[in-house]
Amino acid sequence: MILLVTAVGIVTVSMFEGVLIGLGLSGVKTAWETSQIRLNTFHGPDGRVLVQITGNATFLRLPKILDALLADRPFELDLTGLRHQDHACTMALPAWAAQHNALDADRVQLTSPL
Repeated sequence: MILLVTAVGIVTVSMFEGVLIGLGLSGVKTAWETSQIRLNTFHGPDGRVLVQITGNATFLRLPKILDALLADRPFELDLTGLRHQDHACTMALPAWAAQHNALDADRVQLTSPL
């Protein structure tokens, strides 16, 4: 689609502006794909909640992640499906787990590839 819009821009406007339109659309598409994250929640028979996070964990999606983790039940947080985790998430998720584990031992189990 971006290639088609770029080609139409080159033909209708000019080579320079058509290429700029294509670069701009590519930047928007990359930013959109980079900011996507998926949170899958499964409830186990023992009352434990498994939360699998896949995608790119960035500071832009950190509030969404932390909102999904607010619960009064034991958690297992699986981060092995992450393609990228920025510094803000690298610091915030273990801090969240430590804070909730301080309230009740074995409340949060963190599985991370890092």
